[in-house]
Amino acid sequence: MLSEHDLAGLTNRLQVPLIVQDILNDQGALTDDVHYGLHEVLSNYEPDSALLCIALSARKIAARFQHRIANLAVLKMECDRIIADYAELWLNNAQRRPIDDNLVFDTLMNIPEDLECLAELLEINQAFLQKYSKDAAELCEILIVQATAQVIVAETFMEIMDKEETDSMANDNALEDIPAQAAAMGGNNVIQFPRARV
Repeated sequence: MLSEHDLAGLTNRLQVPLIVQDILNDQGALTDDVHYGLHEVLSNYEPDSALLCIALSARKIAARFQHRIANLAVLKMECDRIIADYAELWLNNAQRRPIDDNLVFDTLMNIPEDLECLAELLEINQAFLQKYSKDAAELCEILIVQATAQVIVAETFMEIMDKEETDSMANDNALEDIPAQAAAMGGNNVIQFPRARV
């Protein structure tokens, strides 16, 4: 279970949620430079960091306006779920704590689907937010664009991880076959390789 201290630390490290909060509280302006900067920061994140960053940012938007727009409660719940699923693993990795590789793979393989879900929920609520805050609606647009782009990155990343795991298993199986091959040849330590074809 993630503590409030860890959640605050995660928010601080990812920065974008703090900028979103400042804009929503009228303590910062969504200028062209800020708009560009948010896109740049999010696009430079790896998919797991981007997912958490978008979820934390979307949660701030939902919390700010959920008393006016009922649908935002669903977005907030989804953000809470994503934060619960990924934040502790992200923090453990950032702090170089031991991590179960199987847990990492099982968790990361859901990133594309979670990004798509966030993008859809943000898109549903963006139109409603136009009525109350153009800045909030524009922040949603930034998060939607980046979530959609990160789906492609995450899917590519998962394909590479899956291929590496498959290749690793094939190599392990090949190594396991060597003792059996040696035993079949009378127990000597010479492994007969096939002759090269001319």
